[in-house]
Amino acid sequence: MEEKFISGIHNYCDRWCERCTLTSRCSNFDASDTSDLKQDLNNKEFWYTLSEHFDKAFELLKKAAAEQGIQLDKNISAEEEANYKQHKLLINSIVKNHSISILCKQYQKIATNFIKNSEGLTNKTKELVSHLHLGIKSEEDVMHTVADISDCFEIIQWYLFFIDAKLQRAIRGKTETENWEVENGYQKDSDGSAKIALIAIEKNIAAWVKIYELLPTSEDIALQALSLLTQLRTQAVMEFPQAMQFIRPGFDE
Repeated sequence: MEEKFISGIHNYCDRWCERCTLTSRCSNFDASDTSDLKQDLNNKEFWYTLSEHFDKAFELLKKAAAEQGIQLDKNISAEEEANYKQHKLLINSIVKNHSISILCKQYQKIATNFIKNSEGLTNKTKELVSHLHLGIKSEEDVMHTVADISDCFEIIQWYLFFIDAKLQRAIRGKTETENWEVENGYQKDSDGSAKIALIAIEKNIAAWVKIYELLPTSEDIALQALSLLTQLRTQAVMEFPQAMQFIRPGFDE
């Protein structure tokens, strides 16, 4: 019998549940559709039950750790803590100053300005209404064009920070944990994160091409966005050459 949920399906998706065809197989989506008891954050019974389950789980974890000779409550020395903080600062610096992260920030600035200053959309709407009144375009054509533009805006807005977040995760993962994953026979999480970022980049490129075609007053900003996204895609592929071979649970199987 087929399992209802696909393990790990939510780890490499774009979080856009409204446009996903696999929500019925996703435990995260299922968990978001909770009862009134779970949704009531002030409900004492809910928090008591949650705490009780956590205590039991932690006791089992401590018992298993003891059997393996692992000390969970081992004190960390001042030197170990200092080394850890220094390591985290180094990783953060690598991620922040990576050329991919810099391109993401440049793209975010352009896309944010476009979303906030929707003059091109206003002008296009007026033009479509005028064409409708003059009989140049049918009502169906106008509605189709408006729907296309609206869809492009939604795509650009949805992925505005998503691409950066996923590529930062990919860079961080490649720097910190890649050897462990390879040695233990797992797919690289960095490749999975990079793959969903690349998919999002492709969707944004398609959206900006449509914007370029439908909103003449936005041609300049569309070209800038397309230039940055193309550079971003090229660099991401170079940094993560195996990303598109990553098998995402549910989506690529």
